[in-house]
Amino acid sequence: MANYLNLKIVTPERIVCEAQINKIQATAIDGELVILPNHEPIVTALAINLVKFENTNNEEHYLSVIGGILEVENNTVTILTDIAELDAEIDIVRANQAKERLEAQKMQTDIESRGKDTKLDLALMRAITRIKVHELGQFKKNRSNK
Repeated sequence: MANYLNLKIVTPERIVCEAQINKIQATAIDGELVILPNHEPIVTALAINLVKFENTNNEEHYLSVIGGILEVENNTVTILTDIAELDAEIDIVRANQAKERLEAQKMQTDIESRGKDTKLDLALMRAITRIKVHELGQFKKNRSNK
């Protein structure tokens, strides 16, 4: 019985993270999931949301994923996604500007077509997720400095 998981997060451009972890929490399109060592094999589609994992030193880490696939097999967790950013990589000024711009666009959208512009909704979800991940990373950083 293994007491850790091997994590690998991959985008088309790079390997975002490779680590040994105690657990990982993510949001699949059909709900929340927590993966611990010796988890049954699973493949699931991820939602646009944050992923939280705890390394073997019990340190929490956060990243933003823009959908993708999570696979668990033989104590290896692999996330394949188009875009993933660790909390420290997020440009918070740019993320806030994107959120404000997208919210303004959404307000200008005709009431009848509101909710039909999924590209706009997805972009807004991405900006909000990036901001949330950055804030959690800052909170973690401030908490560890005390």
